[in-house]
Formats: sequence, C-alpha cells, structure tokens
Amino acid sequence: MKAVDNPKNYPIHYVTYVKTKDGKRNLPTEVPVSIADTKKQGFHVLDILADDYKVPDEIPAYHAGFKHMRDIAMPRIVELMKKNKNLQGAFIVEGDLCLDADFTFKKFLEMKLKRPTWLGYKKILKAGNSIHYVVGNFMIYIPRCCVEEMKREFCDQTRLVYSDRFFTKLVNKGVLKIDTNRSYASEIEHTSNVKGGIREAECRIALNNNIVAKTNKIKKVQVASKNSSGC
Repeated sequence: MKAVDNPKNYPIHYVTYVKTKDGKRNLPTEVPVSIADTKKQGFHVLDILADDYKVPDEIPAYHAGFKHMRDIAMPRIVELMKKNKNLQGAFIVEGDLCLDADFTFKKFLEMKLKRPTWLGYKKILKAGNSIHYVVGNFMIYIPRCCVEEMKREFCDQTRLVYSDRFFTKLVNKGVLKIDTNRSYASEIEHTSNVKGGIREAECRIALNNNIVAKTNKIKKVQVASKNSSGC
C-alpha cells in the first residue's frame, strides 16, 4: 500500500477529556461510540491523549476545546510529522464526532485536499455574503504541508477563545477552507459541559445509554501534560 493510501498516514486525534470518579478516570460516554464508528468508516484513530482540566474552576468549559487543540493536539501532530516522513496529514476531531454514512476514508482520499479544510460543522451564520460564524468544529483536516502554518496560528492565539470562533477567523483569513454547501459530519447526542445538559443532534447514531455505549470501551487512555503547548 502506498503512503498516500494508508489510513495510518492520516491519523485522527480526538479532542476529549477525563473525569475522575471513584478513583477511575472516565471518558465521556459518546467517545468510544464515536471512535468505533470512525474506525468502521476506514479511518485511523490515535490512542486517546485526553485533558483533565478542572472545569469551570480552572478553565471555562467553552474554552477547554481550544486549549486542548493548541496545547495538546497540535504539538502531538507536529511531533508525529517529525518522526514519520510518510505521514500525509492529520485530523483534529471532537469527541462526539458523527461522520456521515457516505464519508469514508476512501471518499476523503478522493477529495485530494491540499489545504487545511473544515470538513464537519453544524451550521454557517452569514452577514450578507460574508461568513460571520461557523458553529461546530467537528472535523478539521490539516495536510502535512500546512502543519507548521497551523501551529503558528494556534500559538499566535494566546488568549483562550471558543474553538469554532478561532476556526471561523481562519476561514475569513483564507487559511482554512470550508465547503459552505455541505458538512461531512455532525455530532452524537450527548451531555454537554458547555451547555450544562443534553445537546441534541441529528446523528445517525443513537446513543441513549444503549448497548453500543455500554460495550464500546477504550482501554488505553493517557492524560496529557499541562505544560505541552509547544509554542
């Protein structure tokens, strides 16, 4: 298999967290369900490298996603690129990712993406003909050629923000591409720390504490260092 056709050379980093309960670190229920489905679609998922930010005492819930991406996901991707010359690119996805049924790894390859691309979002808000805000950064792809450029964008954003506000800024700067006619992913309905309750969604996967959620477990979970920004 050629490097450009191997899913392992387009690894996915899941943005997620752990909560400690009864001495055990637990992932959100939807994360293993999402990972199992993403793998079925043909993608390669990296071992979980989670955060354990104290929300909201240490950091507001709505800033935790951006902090994780800047301080954990991007440094990890940069290191992977340095170690493996065959890596073609990488994805940053949210823990509740729900890929569309037709968005397989094969479909992704056929797109031949050459620039960072926002593949999964909830909706686009416009002001006239301009994009005002894109809601929901479910899936971001960064090709190898643009990893350092994206790292600089993250590092320049020293103030914590909503992650989708950050990516909207990059769309308007021309750094990040987006298909305004279609999103290729949505979110699994789940309990949201940001919303403080159930976040409803139109995902084809029904969570609802069903047998899938109960049987899909992630055995290997590492918690990232809090001093790993790389900036």
